Amino acid sequence: MLTVWRRPVSNQIYVLGVDTAEGLAHGDYSCIQVLDVRTGEQAACWHGHIPPDNLAEEVHMLGLWYNDALCCVESNNHGLTTIVQLRHLGYPNMFRKRSVNKVTNKVSQEFGWKTTRTTKPLLIDDLSMALRNDELTLFDKNTVAELRTYVRNERGSMSGSPFDDRVMALALSNQMRQYAFMPEYAPASDDYWTIDWFKNLALSEKESSETRIGSKTVRGTV
Repeated sequence: MLTVWRRPVSNQIYVLGVDTAEGLAHGDYSCIQVLDVRTGEQAACWHGHIPPDNLAEEVHMLGLWYNDALCCVESNNHGLTTIVQLRHLGYPNMFRKRSVNKVTNKVSQEFGWKTTRTTKPLLIDDLSMALRNDELTLFDKNTVAELRTYVRNERGSMSGSPFDDRVMALALSNQMRQYAFMPEYAPASDDYWTIDWFKNLALSEKESSETRIGSKTVRGTV
């Protein structure tokens, strides 16, 4: 069910897009698409029939393997089950949107991406633009095949034939590229004993010596 083209590289940033189905043997498929944020390369793809709670376990393991990748699950229908289970598993880097209640002034957060008639065109248009601009490199021929059958009808409705789970997961993953470097989602970097570590150490020592009490005092000569 899992195909890997690019294994995770230390200090590289990845994102996951997850399209969840019911898990029936003859129903829609679930899909996880992994993208390398900096290169735009398709790193891995998981595709198969699986119950949404079990899918969370696959997402959890795959996301941890790819350096705690920022993970976005479509929250429609069965996706809520996957999100709840991911939170129970303690996945550390899930996409969420915060909003402020104008009446109570309380901040609430919604995990995942709610696909609606308003947000779906945004997903697909951004994916289309990324593909046209050669921002993404796809290795999966099945993903490419689904993209070729994905159409928008005269009513504005968008879908693929017979399936579009790979497209939706890829669109979610592509959308996460915009959020991956935000402070709340960016992974903590370990620069210990690197050039940057020595540089920061030297700067901190310099600042410390400059701000030491009496360091700028000049004694007069007799």
